[in-house]
Amino acid sequence: MITYDWIQRIKKDCKDFLENKIPNKDYDFEIIYNAYPERVQGEVPWEVISLVAKELGKVISRNPEPYIDFLKFIQENKDDIGKKIFNSIMKKVALRYPDKYYTMLKDVIHNTHEESNLKKLFDNIILPLLKKYPEKYLDKLIEWVRLYNSDKITKNIFGTLSNYIKKTDKKNATEVFKKCESFWNSDNQSIRTGNALILKTIFKVNRKLYQEIYCNYQSTYNPNFIDILSSAVCEESEIIRQLINKWNKSGNIRIKKAATIARKNISKMKKKENS
Repeated sequence: MITYDWIQRIKKDCKDFLENKIPNKDYDFEIIYNAYPERVQGEVPWEVISLVAKELGKVISRNPEPYIDFLKFIQENKDDIGKKIFNSIMKKVALRYPDKYYTMLKDVIHNTHEESNLKKLFDNIILPLLKKYPEKYLDKLIEWVRLYNSDKITKNIFGTLSNYIKKTDKKNATEVFKKCESFWNSDNQSIRTGNALILKTIFKVNRKLYQEIYCNYQSTYNPNFIDILSSAVCEESEIIRQLINKWNKSGNIRIKKAATIARKNISKMKKKENS
């Protein structure tokens, strides 16, 4: 628990940092909290850093333009704390200006190679944007699948779409599926894995739609499609039993392997149910 006196001091020092340090390109925000006397495992408590991020964000989110270089600097050059503060502030900025800083966000994502940091960018900034502006950001994420040749980014795009389905009304599952369906014939394994994740998520929120998808694809012999369908098997329905039997009789090695994958998924599901 931060004392009242320290809260007031941090607020004052945040104001000074914004007014006097950033204009002089002094971006070492640690000066705001380094004097705080308590440490948790040798580090300043996150509660203190969160207060700093909140106070900086109040000002920066109202008029971000003078602070863009600061935000870029702490995201690119500071350690984990800098990235956390960037995420906290940039979430407010992006939600207030969903178009103006879109290119900047794209560049940050493209240049972030550490998987945990990439996931935080998607969880903390992109998912809130998608929830608030689905008419804009659903198409942008689909565009990113085509744009980026990165398994890590692809994984996070589909993970974000999955979370969006889970956190919003289940009717959105249909729209997301239709957008992702355009990638079903991709030879990219990360994209096929992502589409399987979308199907598994649909199973959780809209069982009827999930079953309709399998019925609609029951006649396919496309190995890419069957890879997705088999990887996303979540129930032992009549249509899925028929599909497994059909795939198992195929002379195509990939399709025959898909039958094995589907049976393993059913076996895992039954073990989980009985445990």
